[in-house]
Amino acid sequence: MKERLNKEQYLLIMKCAVNEDFSEWNQYVKETNDLIKLREANFEGLVIKDAVFQNKDGRGADFYGANFSNAKLSSVDMSDCHFMETNLSSIKVEGSAFHNADFVRAKLNQSTFTLCDFYDASFQEARMPEVEFYESQFQDCCFSRADLSQAKFFGGGYNPLVMQELRFNLCGADFSNAKFTSETYFHLADVSKETDFRTISFESACYSSGLRQTLQYCNRRHNWNDWYDKNNFFVKKMVGLFWFTSNYGLSPKRVIQSFFFLCFSYAFIYWLFPSLTSIEGELPFIRSVYFSVVTMTTLGFGDIYANTSSWFSQLLLITHVLSGYILLGALITVLSNLFVADGPSQGLVKHPPEKKIRIRMSVKNIT
Repeated sequence: MKERLNKEQYLLIMKCAVNEDFSEWNQYVKETNDLIKLREANFEGLVIKDAVFQNKDGRGADFYGANFSNAKLSSVDMSDCHFMETNLSSIKVEGSAFHNADFVRAKLNQSTFTLCDFYDASFQEARMPEVEFYESQFQDCCFSRADLSQAKFFGGGYNPLVMQELRFNLCGADFSNAKFTSETYFHLADVSKETDFRTISFESACYSSGLRQTLQYCNRRHNWNDWYDKNNFFVKKMVGLFWFTSNYGLSPKRVIQSFFFLCFSYAFIYWLFPSLTSIEGELPFIRSVYFSVVTMTTLGFGDIYANTSSWFSQLLLITHVLSGYILLGALITVLSNLFVADGPSQGLVKHPPEKKIRIRMSVKNIT
């Protein structure tokens, strides 16, 4: 059975809006076990401040098909609310919480959101041309197949008090198959390895310095993880080990560390088992390191070489040389990417823990 608009709830909201005081509404939702049914309600041009839209059981309001066009919302808590196919075009929202909110196929054209928290919200297939977000948070949000033509996502910029850039949270956000244009812009965002920007229009969008490289890393990691699932255990481990040495092409430091780790590992083997080399008797550790380095760099000076009478020694040296080729090639590739990039990759952080509380800010004088 189709849910209908609860006229008593709707009239109470309209009364509070006229009086510019939502304390009566907040008291009502705090005490009621009834669902907040505001389907297809008309809130066009309404100003809503300091209002909560969850009932006593914590269930969010149902705004399916409602009209909020040109409305102004300030310090509202609309977490767990349903905005499927809702008209939210040209609205202005400040200091509000939308945790776990559902915006599937909603219309948010030309709307502006400032200091809002959309933790785990879903914008699947939402129409969002020219929407603007300022210092808002999108941890674990889903924008899959959303239209983000000319959309703008802004961080807070450089703050001299804390002497660092204030970035907004895109950790774990999913933009797979979203639509970007040349005027879509992402500015100063924090992303984690779980962030997914795999869409064919990825290169069309604009990004702040260093963010594009970080997102490319995330996409590359996701694509290879998907590839691992389609292959056998041995192939998966071998390819995974290769990508581990460079952190999926992001880290020259990781490549250098891998190079020296293998260098000293082989040197330790040659030092313990000098019979694997052409040296008779003991092999000083410094000479084993020297032999390992020239072998890894494929210089092959020739004063030390594999034991010609031992097939295992020759096989070991083959793996040593091949490892050197691969790591040197990886290092050159990673460094060349740094030369052609617009700067070092930025914004990659550890994925934040699940949020336990909801935060909304009191914003005065909304206009």
